[in-house]
Amino acid sequence: MRTDCATKTRRRSGLSACRGSVWDVECGARAGSWRAVAGLLNRVGPMKRVCSRTPSLEPEMTAAKKAKLKPDSGRSFQQAWTESFGVIERNGKALCILCSESVVCRTSSVRRHFDTNHKSVAELGETERKEFLEGKLRKCHSQYLSFCNHLSKSNHLTAASFQISLCIVKHGKPLSDGDFVKMAMLSGSDSLFHDFPNKDKIMQRISEMPLSRNTVKDRVLRMAGDVSQQLTTDLQKAACYSMCLYESTDINNHAKLAVILRYAVGDIMREELVKLVSLPGRTEGIDIYNAVMETFLSQDIRPEKVVSVTSDGAPHMIGATSGFVQFFVKETKHPVIQFHCIIHQEALCAREGSKKLDDILRDVTKMVNYIMARARNFRQFQALLDEVQTQYNALLMYNKVQWLSRGRVLERFVACLDEIRLFMNEKGQDYPQLTDMAWLNNLMFFTDFTLHFNVLNKKLQSIGKTAERMFYDIKTFEKKLQVFERDLESGQLKYFPNLKIHLDNTTFSDHPTSHQEIYKEFSSLVAAAKANISNRFLQFHKMETTLCFLTSPDKAKFEELDLSCLHWLDFGNLEMELLEFQESSIWKNKFFDLRATLEKIETLACEGMTKDRTVGSPENEILKVWNSLPNNFKSMKALGIAFLTLFGSSYACEQLFSALNYIKSDTRKQTDDVSAACVALKLTKYEPRFDKLSACIQQQRSH
Repeated sequence: MRTDCATKTRRRSGLSACRGSVWDVECGARAGSWRAVAGLLNRVGPMKRVCSRTPSLEPEMTAAKKAKLKPDSGRSFQQAWTESFGVIERNGKALCILCSESVVCRTSSVRRHFDTNHKSVAELGETERKEFLEGKLRKCHSQYLSFCNHLSKSNHLTAASFQISLCIVKHGKPLSDGDFVKMAMLSGSDSLFHDFPNKDKIMQRISEMPLSRNTVKDRVLRMAGDVSQQLTTDLQKAACYSMCLYESTDINNHAKLAVILRYAVGDIMREELVKLVSLPGRTEGIDIYNAVMETFLSQDIRPEKVVSVTSDGAPHMIGATSGFVQFFVKETKHPVIQFHCIIHQEALCAREGSKKLDDILRDVTKMVNYIMARARNFRQFQALLDEVQTQYNALLMYNKVQWLSRGRVLERFVACLDEIRLFMNEKGQDYPQLTDMAWLNNLMFFTDFTLHFNVLNKKLQSIGKTAERMFYDIKTFEKKLQVFERDLESGQLKYFPNLKIHLDNTTFSDHPTSHQEIYKEFSSLVAAAKANISNRFLQFHKMETTLCFLTSPDKAKFEELDLSCLHWLDFGNLEMELLEFQESSIWKNKFFDLRATLEKIETLACEGMTKDRTVGSPENEILKVWNSLPNNFKSMKALGIAFLTLFGSSYACEQLFSALNYIKSDTRKQTDDVSAACVALKLTKYEPRFDKLSACIQQQRSH
């Protein structure tokens, strides 16, 4: 008996909750019509939760009845209902334009509603009824547009909150800074608008702007969703794309996988983050493959359009048997071009220079840590530097992860070498290396040599650089190494200034034989570095002629192009198109002009005038020229755009994880979806559609 009473009580309370929810959501429903109430109950979420707690009073549905209720079983809106019965589709449901009531998407239900509730209209003649319904439809459509226009005009506060939220995310600031921004605006408004007659209205409008932490969070998630929609739309239009993958950990040691695609849309090249995936378990090749395929499926991305895959060269990415690429190639059913990030390979070449360099770094790191890691020593050393008025006021600490760390640490150490030697003597620290001529010779040489690698590394660190342009920088550096080798053999030391100054100031400089031995030893190290770089970039050397096709198709020879990984693209008429193209001065001149434009862009970049708006980015200029070719050169255009999508490096992924570690710090408690949304908005080149986003939200004033 108690059980029955309790059950009845729960049913009553559940029904009351449902009715309350219905009244709140649809206050215009007729209280006496149970059918209308039941229809509204199906449209609110609380009913589902109540029904899940109360036992069902109806017998189980048969399989045939369940089949009728499937989404694809015919209960979808039909356009013919609009003309015949005056119903339109709103959010997947049938809405009567005569009484604004929802009707079940079924022909019999729509007909019964029309004949019963609108009998006077149903009895009209066919022509009169059609004209009457058309007039009602035009009026309904006009009211709907007026309402949307009113929302878009009156939602100025919502649009402003979206824009400020985007500014907060772009600068990597905490979401709670929205209130601080509003407070700062109000503080300055009194003085800034003191001579405005409507100053009070301006300040009132600012104070009403919703910028609480939860509001900013909601705006960020909505903008990230809008950007994702734009990305998906463009990817569906793209003919092909290249993928860059990078797996690392965030500041909380959670494994993350960045999936970035590079593709062409119109005359614009885009390099966008598709998704930042969390890897809760293992990070092996099959796990990365599953995460990538799930991402592709959720964004409706076709894996067979992928031209190349660029990664950091880790075994779980490029392993011969269980690497990601092997699983991915089986899925695409065609080969893809595999690239090991150029910047990573360059960093490995610099790291693999010599065991002597490791010894130098170990000794330097030990001395730097003794000074910098102890507060008292650091203050005393800083006072010493201020006293002698040196260029720097502190040393730099070595970090293996940062690419430029090694050269900068050695450069700063050499600049403060005399002060370090004096400080160590005062502290009674015995470091014989500071007076060992052989150790000092190695220190000076490796300082100069690593600085040359740093110059190369800075050139490679850029988003949007084509693989051809990055390989050009590598080839140039290989030739520079030949010059460095000859410079050491001759003893001129034009490109090793620290070594030259040191040797000129040492007491044993009067012994030329000793100098010759030093020059010979260091020149052999440069030669070994040159051979190492040549071996590491062997793949790019093999593809050099093919990559040049991107900007110089007028000079390309069909038989020299390596298209072994691109045979799945439609290149059947490529050879004939290339012959026709190279015999036409009209089309060849386009690429003459392109190379002149690229030369101008490079000159402006060298002069530090990268913000000149008269020229675009190199990749976009190249894409415009390829798009300007007629469809007679369809195969050539497909090949050129495919080469333009290639990633030369994974710098975009490195930049992404730097932003992630800044956004998701120890002091900020954010969920993975919020962090991913913040990173996506910070790095994307897409602009959220504020008008569309604002129109979907009812304007709320800040309290």
